[in-house]
Amino acid sequence: MRKRYPELGSEHEIKRALAEMAVDVFAPQTTAEDAAAEELGAFSHFVLREAREACLEILEGDLQRGGASVGELQGGSDDYSIYRVSFPTGDGDCNGDISGRGKGKNAAVQLLELYNQRNGRGRKHALTIDTIKHYMLGMCNRRTQERSCARYNRLGNLMFILQFGGPTEGQVRHIDNMVGNVQICLYMSANCPSTVVYEMDDGDGSPVTNGASLIEFWGQHRSVPELVREILSSSKHGDMPLKSKWYTRCFGWTTINQQLLCFGKLYQPVAYQLGLMAEPGTTLLAGGNEIHAGPPTTESRMFAFAIGIPKDDASENGDSVESEGGENDGEVQYSPVLFHIDFCCLVFSILDLEYAVLDSEHLIREAKRFLVEILLELIRDYPMREYLLQIDEDRVGIRSFLEKALARLENGQSMDCLIDEAVESDCILYSADVVKRRSKKKKARPKRNKEPH
Repeated sequence: MRKRYPELGSEHEIKRALAEMAVDVFAPQTTAEDAAAEELGAFSHFVLREAREACLEILEGDLQRGGASVGELQGGSDDYSIYRVSFPTGDGDCNGDISGRGKGKNAAVQLLELYNQRNGRGRKHALTIDTIKHYMLGMCNRRTQERSCARYNRLGNLMFILQFGGPTEGQVRHIDNMVGNVQICLYMSANCPSTVVYEMDDGDGSPVTNGASLIEFWGQHRSVPELVREILSSSKHGDMPLKSKWYTRCFGWTTINQQLLCFGKLYQPVAYQLGLMAEPGTTLLAGGNEIHAGPPTTESRMFAFAIGIPKDDASENGDSVESEGGENDGEVQYSPVLFHIDFCCLVFSILDLEYAVLDSEHLIREAKRFLVEILLELIRDYPMREYLLQIDEDRVGIRSFLEKALARLENGQSMDCLIDEAVESDCILYSADVVKRRSKKKKARPKRNKEPH
């Protein structure tokens, strides 16, 4: 059983806490919304129960052909996968009408077509992707009106997320990079556990949003090493373009402070986990960098996901809802452990290549040890083997290190013996590019000629 965090006692308290975090939970209000919600509930019941085998065949067939529109999300189990079924993004047939169902067609379209065909729906009364988009944008408009915030007139990264049966243990908490956009979860199945949103504990300071606030946060409970402080300062490295140097460009980060603005809250402890039971049509809308996770479940579940993109000067005609969502489309995501691993890889390289003078050797070791100790704390807080599935296979050092750490935790052993191993290693907390480049340099060093006797 995965770790659970403190919860509030009532639905009213949960909704109030979510509202204070600018997370809205909207139920259908109008007659049209009620009718659409009823239709979405019928569709999810059809997919998950009435035509379960046929729908599973569509999804598994897409996966076997390379997964053009279907993938699997972290948080499922060996017996129950969590599928993501992406909506089509082109200009072709994407509405799920009653046209023929071909094997190469988008899987989301196939599910809608099968539902419409089995229920005798002609084009005029068919449930379509446009129907779902229109409903989502209507909920975005309600958020705009109630909060006097940006108008979200476009959608991106649309998909169905569904599972056939349970139980599943749920996802590790994480942040999707959607800064500037809003996350939309439109629940479709009855008694559907909502996405879990985490209220974080700021302690006595500010939320972690840049290098200075991260130093402040860490400094509440321990002494932050001199070199860690220096690297996180804006004047030195906090605002340095990371793509400007070969050893810091590896993860596509812009600057350390920009990454902390989006993902820095992951370092903070959880105050409460906030989740509800939702009915068809209930829609959760959250800001672009709220910490969240798929919930643990006991049975089938289905919802539609998208990001809402605010209107800007480039879209004055306004009513188009087809968009890729730009760079902040939620496809880049981090959990606390994986974010800190990549952060360590950047800082270790900076320490080695910019501070490697004899007088700084003990300071470098102190900084590295500090960062490794934090990594082990994060692993201890939420240990799971799925981390290994989310790290590229060519990052051999950190994968091996994680396996050892998780094995020692499972066996009730201390992980302290792993600290020196990570501090001394030239491959565990380094990007694959840095490891390869160092390896090539070692191989390229000319061998000294032996002196003649």
